[in-house]
Amino acid sequence: MSGFLNRGVNVRVTPKRAGIAAVAAVAAGLAFGWSGLFNISASTKHWPVTDWFLHWVMINSVETWSIGVEVPDNLDDRALIARGAGHYATGCASCHGAPGRPRSPLTDVMSPPPPDLDAKVPTWETAHLFTIVKHGVKFSGMPAWVSFDEREDEVWSVVAFLKKLPGMTPDEYKALAMGAETDGAVGGLVALAHGPQGRGPREDTLADCARCHGRDGLGRDGDAFPVIAGQSEDYLFDALSAYAVGKRHSGIMQPAAARLPYSELAALAEHYANQPAARPKDAPTPDPALVATGETIAREGVRATGTPACQSCHGPSAAARNPAYPSLAGQHASYLETQLHLWEKEHDSRGGGPFREIMRKVAFRLTPEEIRAVAAYYASLPPGK
Repeated sequence: MSGFLNRGVNVRVTPKRAGIAAVAAVAAGLAFGWSGLFNISASTKHWPVTDWFLHWVMINSVETWSIGVEVPDNLDDRALIARGAGHYATGCASCHGAPGRPRSPLTDVMSPPPPDLDAKVPTWETAHLFTIVKHGVKFSGMPAWVSFDEREDEVWSVVAFLKKLPGMTPDEYKALAMGAETDGAVGGLVALAHGPQGRGPREDTLADCARCHGRDGLGRDGDAFPVIAGQSEDYLFDALSAYAVGKRHSGIMQPAAARLPYSELAALAEHYANQPAARPKDAPTPDPALVATGETIAREGVRATGTPACQSCHGPSAAARNPAYPSLAGQHASYLETQLHLWEKEHDSRGGGPFREIMRKVAFRLTPEEIRAVAAYYASLPPGK
């Protein structure tokens, strides 16, 4: 009896035993997954330990991948904030809610549920918010930004809005996200199964576009949105169609255009083409010296780099312009600068219509100073030139 008791149990770990244990653990996991006993339905919440682990991993990941993000110094700019608010109303508010606007009841049965941003935003640094908005979060309903590699400028506009969101009043939110339109305007992004009812675009679709661009196409909040009034119908339709199929990149415009049938895009193009071109309200006066430099480039090009004159395609010129080319006269200088910088990037940041390769070759040859000068010149011209 004493010999039996003294023998004990041999618990020495050997490579063979470790290998067998590992194979057994993997086999057990696969058997459990094959059985279907694990309930993946969203009607049941995560186990507390699972919820904690996923959030812990997410926080650490965001902090790590935010290292090196350079925060711009213009996040207090009203135009940038308004641009982000315009997208937030249709792209984010249904899940996260907004001041005076309840969240969709679907969020109550999501696992994990989207956070209350009024309380959550202050817990993140600015670079963290950028990383989350740009890349999204796996194992949640948070998607990456459409065209996240091409349009970081749009991501920053949403971050600028989020920084102002905590404590924002319903009236402040309405002014930023809706402009002069009513709350019902956001219904225009619902997919339509038929064309416009009668002449012109559907009222709900036009109202949704007008939240940012205005019904007159002149935009709002300074240079928050480009002036589209008086552009040719061909150019506007080409632009909207390019957004719809992802040939022109924008996390703001691509989802909006992709949800509409081509008949509705054509109706919107016709509506805004028929609006009178006018100078944006409160447009700043460009530096005369910068305008003079820009005019030289626009009329003569840059011989040293072989850059052609801008006016041959965009005017001002007595010759008839290709209707597929946009008119630049009277446009916001900041918008023109952004577009030219997007054109010059080698990985096709902007995209565009059927003539985009022509513009890309031109933009490659312009320096940042030349881009700023050309933008100032065209912004100084009377609209419609």
